[in-house]
Amino acid sequence: MSDLISEVPASSPDFQSEAAQKLASLFPEVIADGKIDVAALQTLLGDDAAGGGERFGLFWPGKAQAIRAAQTPTTATLAPDHENSVDWDTTQNVVIEGDNLEVLKILQKHYYGQIKMIYIDPPYNTGNDFVYEDNYIDPIGTYLDVTGQRDGDGKLSTNTESSGRFHSNWLNMMYPRLKLARNLLREDGVIVVSIDDHEDAKLRLLCDELFGEQSFIASLTWPVGAGTQAGHFVRATEAVLVYAKQKQKLKNFRGGNGVIEDRATKKISAKNPESIITFPAGTRFEAPDGTEFSGTWGQKEKITLVAGEMKARDKKLINDVQLSAGWAMADQMRSFFKGEETFDSKGQKVLEFYINAQGGVRYKKERSVVNPPTILKDLGTTSEATKYLDDLFGTHIFNFPKPVGLIRFFISLLLNDGSGVVLDFFAGSGTTAHAVMALNAEDGGNRRCISVQLPERTDEKSEAHKAGYETISEITRERIRRAGSKILAEEASMLDGRAETLDVGFRAYKLVDTNFTKWRADASVDVDKLSDLFTQMGESTDDAARPEALLTEVLLKLGFSLTEQVENTDVADLQVFSVADGLMVAYLNEHVKPTLEQLRALVALEPERFVILEDAFQGDDELKTNLVQECRTHGVDLWTV
Repeated sequence: MSDLISEVPASSPDFQSEAAQKLASLFPEVIADGKIDVAALQTLLGDDAAGGGERFGLFWPGKAQAIRAAQTPTTATLAPDHENSVDWDTTQNVVIEGDNLEVLKILQKHYYGQIKMIYIDPPYNTGNDFVYEDNYIDPIGTYLDVTGQRDGDGKLSTNTESSGRFHSNWLNMMYPRLKLARNLLREDGVIVVSIDDHEDAKLRLLCDELFGEQSFIASLTWPVGAGTQAGHFVRATEAVLVYAKQKQKLKNFRGGNGVIEDRATKKISAKNPESIITFPAGTRFEAPDGTEFSGTWGQKEKITLVAGEMKARDKKLINDVQLSAGWAMADQMRSFFKGEETFDSKGQKVLEFYINAQGGVRYKKERSVVNPPTILKDLGTTSEATKYLDDLFGTHIFNFPKPVGLIRFFISLLLNDGSGVVLDFFAGSGTTAHAVMALNAEDGGNRRCISVQLPERTDEKSEAHKAGYETISEITRERIRRAGSKILAEEASMLDGRAETLDVGFRAYKLVDTNFTKWRADASVDVDKLSDLFTQMGESTDDAARPEALLTEVLLKLGFSLTEQVENTDVADLQVFSVADGLMVAYLNEHVKPTLEQLRALVALEPERFVILEDAFQGDDELKTNLVQECRTHGVDLWTV
């Protein structure tokens, strides 16, 4: 019967085992006693394999542990937090409170290869910011301890230079997160990382190793504003590293710093009679300011013909344009005056036509910035971003936030089609989510954002703490909430209907331990406690777990998204969850044993998957066997958890 029942995975994907399986499939001759023979693999690869001698690379104490931290699966999950959410039922945005390493592992199942852009502003390792050592043996336990959710003291330590292994601690923190982040990127995805002088050099080498030196796009310079004193110089800039997942699949950047106006294009004059455009006698135009002009052009009469603004009193204006058949401008003008997008022969967008004082027709075009400059000018400063947040909250709430304009610039480059998912797993004050909403409001896009922030405690002396914000993650959520409300109010005032469809909400989640029983023994467990563990393993779930929490964990481990549509419905007097319009049906109540007739009613819905708690059978193997047969008859995949 086991081959007819699938079990919901107990943890996130085990990429170490998956890598070994792929190697075994490609090179079965390097597998000996179930293990990879590294020497045999080196022999097989020949000159393509690095030898045991000197080699180039970035090495530091603890690197092996950092690699294991990335490869070790997690049993942790996310719990829905309706109280802190906005528009739960309709939004496609997500805000997660938790350790980003564990969250990145949880996201692997569904979001693997799905993220278009990752932006992060990680700790710069100045000696005052938080960096804690990841415990790959019990990562979720460590998280619960350091955030005070278990028996820990709830204190997060800083990485000071006097602590030793200053740079190593930072690299050990960054390595597994960047490694997992790469998995989430689409083939044409890009990661953008802000950093300053403290770790710029090490980060560049680390990214070269994890993303490949060939995937490096640029090291950008962002002027932060007035700057801060840094020894002999005032540090007035920060670096932004940009790497692609697959550089060859990344299209040229278009847009960037905005429109470059170009009026030095086609000029029609008497010296070029083949291209002269003439308008019928008596044709009158109305300029945007209401001024009327006739078809006779004097030295002082200049008129700009702007799409959607120019009003021709003679409706036959466009059809009556007299033009040499060999020039395509007539067709371009027709489409332009009808309000349609117009492009010149080089594919550059025409912004407006205008007639000069001599009656010559010229046009202004948009010249896309295919290669934006590496100096990021006029995108906001730290002081401007701080003032904006102060005004938004009514008090000083966050130190050194990034300006919305900076992040919006990257989003406009990389998600210029108006769609795609942006991930920020060092969310801080929530600037990235704010930038996504602002850009969507501006161009009508449908971009989505996932923000992850650790519940780091605010300083008790800070204005943020005095204002009632005990953790940074609380600030993250509140900033997104306030920014969304502000954007919505601004859009609503325009009365164009866009505010009704604009997504300024988010689903809030919190990182928690698994709701299902897991093996918690180690070599130090005594006989009595070991006996208790065996007793606990007889049940599959935590008795205190809410059905919705169980469902969320099941969805994540089966590869569903965090914004799936879920309906709580009644079928044959059983409360069940219907996911994605009935694609999956789940019965997760261990306290009420269903009858065979009730189970038949559920299977008759013919979902693609039917998930049921093992505890729901309450030891009735006959009931379980009958359910298997029902599912097989109806072509339904049966999963237990």
